[in-house]
Amino acid sequence: MREFLLTLPDRPNDAGTVARMRGYLEALGRPDVRYLVGAIRGGGAPIIARYARAVLSAAGATVAALGDPLDEPLIAIAGTSVATIAYQLASDRRELGDPSRREIETLIAFVAHAEASRRILLLVDEEIDARAPVHGALPDVISIGRASDGAVAAAIADAPERRPVILAPRDAAGIDAAMRQRALPYVLGGRDFVVTAAGPVLGLSVGDERYSDLALGAGDDPGLAATGIVTALAVAALGVRMRPEWVEQGARAAAARE
Repeated sequence: MREFLLTLPDRPNDAGTVARMRGYLEALGRPDVRYLVGAIRGGGAPIIARYARAVLSAAGATVAALGDPLDEPLIAIAGTSVATIAYQLASDRRELGDPSRREIETLIAFVAHAEASRRILLLVDEEIDARAPVHGALPDVISIGRASDGAVAAAIADAPERRPVILAPRDAAGIDAAMRQRALPYVLGGRDFVVTAAGPVLGLSVGDERYSDLALGAGDDPGLAATGIVTALAVAALGVRMRPEWVEQGARAAAARE
């Protein structure tokens, strides 16, 4: 399998990348619908992902990220499926074009985490790159960290319909109109959830819930950490039981970078 990957072109993402990924995922039986998908975009995405993952893991969910190492049996199973489809689509759907090495590696990860029966997969797009292979998967929740107004508008514009969006604290100007135009449910930091921080302690108010003593890691941006926690709560609303003590436990794990 590793020899097969080395034969593939290592080229940048292009205009056909996402369409190609979706064509391959369809042919593979949509492994991305076998787990919940959280797409985390923009500056600070790794911090958001760390806190979201820790809280969801504390709730007992099996959480994976795209860059997690895969064991050899999983690579063999997933790689064989992807390689078989690659050969088939090369003749049946030539309009898709040839996949790059990065696209095939991403497909293998999508299939492998489905085979491993993961409950949640977190995808990171720090650059807000609409051509990134991760966007072949259909996200259940979208989280947007720090980004320019233009980049946030682009992320909103290419969000799938009816998917909830969590935005890190920012000025609300322009957000309401963009969300109404897309009819997307959303939660905006600074308005729908409020963050306070004092040294290593984070306070978070979201809806009727109040968390006054959540751990905050040294150097972690409070707004991004809180966005990660709210992202975890949004994902959990789709089928993961959550309790306040698990939020607290997850924040401690994330702050300690466990």
